[in-house]
Amino acid sequence: MSKSYRREAKQAWNEGETVKVGFMSLTVVRKVPTPGDFKPDVFHLIAANGKQYTFQPHFGLSQGWHQ
Repeated sequence: MSKSYRREAKQAWNEGETVKVGFMSLTVVRKVPTPGDFKPDVFHLIAANGKQYTFQPHFGLSQGWHQ
C-alpha cells in the first residue's frame, strides 16, 4: 500500500464557504477555472463590508474581480 504525502486542505474553497486569506475572512462567490495556462484556478471573494477580491493561489490577493 502506497502512502499519500499530500495533506488534506485546511479550508473548503467551495461557493458560499468562508475562507481565511492572511488576516481576512472572505466568502467564496465563484471559482473561475483557468484551463490551458497551467496556473491555479482563480477565486472571486467578497468581504463582510461588500468589497470584492480576486485570489489565485501562489499569485496572491488583489482588490476587484478580474480575470
